[in-house]
This record gives sequence, C-alpha cells and structure tokens, in this order.
Amino acid sequence: MTDRDAVIAAIATPQRAVRDISDLIGDRIAFGPVPAGPGGMATASAVGVVGKLRGRQVTDARTEVHVPVHLDVTVDIGGRAVPVDARMTVRIGLEACLAPDADHIVVEVDELGPGDIALETKTSGIGGVLVRRLGNLDAEIRHHVIGYVTDLLASPEARDLRRIDLDEASDTA
Repeated sequence: MTDRDAVIAAIATPQRAVRDISDLIGDRIAFGPVPAGPGGMATASAVGVVGKLRGRQVTDARTEVHVPVHLDVTVDIGGRAVPVDARMTVRIGLEACLAPDADHIVVEVDELGPGDIALETKTSGIGGVLVRRLGNLDAEIRHHVIGYVTDLLASPEARDLRRIDLDEASDTA
C-alpha cells in the first residue's frame, strides 16, 4: 500500500461513509404522489423507515454502504388504494481518491441501478395482483428509489460531504 492509499484508507472509512449517508437520509423518507404503471394510469406514494446502515470496506479506496428501508407504499388505481409492503436494501458504492492538487480527497458515488436494490414486496387481494402484474411493481419501486437516492446524493449537502480536506480530515474521520 502506498502512502497515498494509506491516507485515503485512513480518512475515507466505512464508518465515516455510514455516518455521512445516515445524516443525509435521516430516519424517515417519503416520496409521491408520482405517476406509476403503464401510461401513468396510477399514482403511488410512499413513507418509510430507514434501518441501521452498514458499511463495508471493499478495497483501500472503495466502500459500500447498505441502507435498509421499510416502505409503506400506496398505489391509487381507479379510485382504489392498494397497500404495498416493501422491504429493501439499497447498496451505495463509493470510491475515494486524492484530488490532483493533493490537498483534499474526493469521494465519487457509483451510479445507482436496479441491481443495487434488493427488494421484497407484498400485496394482497385482487388489487394487489393487478398492481404487481400489470404495473410491474418492483421495477416501479426501484425506479423511484433510484431517483430519490440519486437526487439526495447530488444535493449540495452531499457534494460538500464528498470533499474531505486533508487538513481537517483528522478531526472529522
């Protein structure tokens, strides 16, 4: 391991990533109403509780943060509200590198895709079957979660957290 790699590994830790992402997300999330299903024939809203985040060091510069979320989704279709219980874990990949001027570390966030979301959904009744089959429920939930997380990680607050000054790093690591 080079000195540069050692500096990055000591500062851009999984613990720091978990703390920063937890602070950004908070303990509850909500989105919607958003169009859902073929041709936007339904609308969906969700409220959720964020569980305990876990971080994992993949390489000296690469970290993954796993974010468990329990969402209560309501799909409104044809005047009928269909409840959906969704439990998921979102994997956020991060890579730290020393900036060209070597006075700070930049943490890049992997583009989030459907494969980064482990998802289990439960519905009941005829409405649940309709929403699941015709509405491609799991794909819809993944799509909206990807948008939510991507927007959050592109926020000015997130951009500030992804720039770690080396002279301040020892105080905040």
